[in-house]
Amino acid sequence: MNDEKETVGLKKQLGTVQILLYGVGTMLGAGIYVLVGKVAQYSGTLAPLSFLLAGVLAGMTAYSYSLLAPRYPKSGGEIVYVTKAFNSKRLASLVGWGVIFTGFISAAAILKGFVGYLDVFIEIPDAYVIIFSMTVLTILAIWGIGESLNVIGLITLIEVVGLLFVIYVAGLDLEKLTSQFSQMFIEAPGYDVFAVFQGAFLAFYAFVGFEDLANVAEEAKNPKKSMPVAIIGSFIIALLLYIAVAVVAVISLPLDVLSATNAPMAETVAIKGQHYAYAISVISLVAVLNGVLAQVIMGSRVLYGMAGQNSAPKLFHQLHKKYRTPLPATIVIAIGIVVLAIFVPIVQLANTTSYVIISVFALVNFSQTKLAFDDFGKWKCWWNPKFLIPLVGALLCLIFLGYKVLAVM
Repeated sequence: MNDEKETVGLKKQLGTVQILLYGVGTMLGAGIYVLVGKVAQYSGTLAPLSFLLAGVLAGMTAYSYSLLAPRYPKSGGEIVYVTKAFNSKRLASLVGWGVIFTGFISAAAILKGFVGYLDVFIEIPDAYVIIFSMTVLTILAIWGIGESLNVIGLITLIEVVGLLFVIYVAGLDLEKLTSQFSQMFIEAPGYDVFAVFQGAFLAFYAFVGFEDLANVAEEAKNPKKSMPVAIIGSFIIALLLYIAVAVVAVISLPLDVLSATNAPMAETVAIKGQHYAYAISVISLVAVLNGVLAQVIMGSRVLYGMAGQNSAPKLFHQLHKKYRTPLPATIVIAIGIVVLAIFVPIVQLANTTSYVIISVFALVNFSQTKLAFDDFGKWKCWWNPKFLIPLVGALLCLIFLGYKVLAVM
């Protein structure tokens, strides 16, 4: 019976390294190749601090995911977590649609970044670029999860090399770093704590990605071993790279240039020579598309999982007969991404993503808190990190969200 189910379900073929590179690639695509300049619009030279604050908040949630994903290795992981913790189908469905919505918005924002880097070489109408690139990525996603994650893994390695290339070309020295450290991490003239938190709210979008790993857990060979390593490992790698590159960008570029550019990595190395700008722009192009592919895979798995739990139309629980990938779900996700990418500005997309994903993260943290309470009991849970860290993470998510809502009002 188990073998029969295995033949009709999602194929279990993913190893730890594939999943880890998937997480790193998802986060790096938009987070640093596109958004560092936009974060600087809010927090100025304190942009590295904004990334650090966003990372602290995201790190607690990553810990919750690292506990929940191996415990419930299913597509549409967040739906399962909320259902198991609170036994509420309505709340679980709300979380599921929130994750799908986040995938739509996130991938659309990343596609906007792709257009920005392509403009370094040739200017083509945005709509043509978006539709063509999305068609190619959709075909790859349908072809197979193993093939898709192999492509993502290769491109992720190229992304990391590209970021190290930026740091090397910028020629950052210890003396300059030491002299400007306080302006990047403590205080800077003209900027206050509210500006830093606004930058952190936008920077939080850069960490959207580690939660995607939970939605491929069903396709992992050994989820109990792979998922904690992949989730925490990918988050730490991305955090270190974000802070390092944000520091380089702030020190290397005048603030007005950094804040205005749609291709911050190209601008950072262009001061050393235009040929460097072309090189990093090529890397940035593939890096950005990497993030889109990862979001397509994530969104389609969540929609597939929701349909399997009767929280979405049954049509989306169908698999391609040959490749065993969620065909209708993948196509619908791709169409939604194209529409948003063509018609909505990138900063609005990223900010909207942050609102939704922080709400989802709060519920995931509360789910782990409730499950830990049930596991350990009323008194023992208070001294257990599996209860305490998710509880603090959930409360910080609510504080962060409340602050942003009040700031807008």
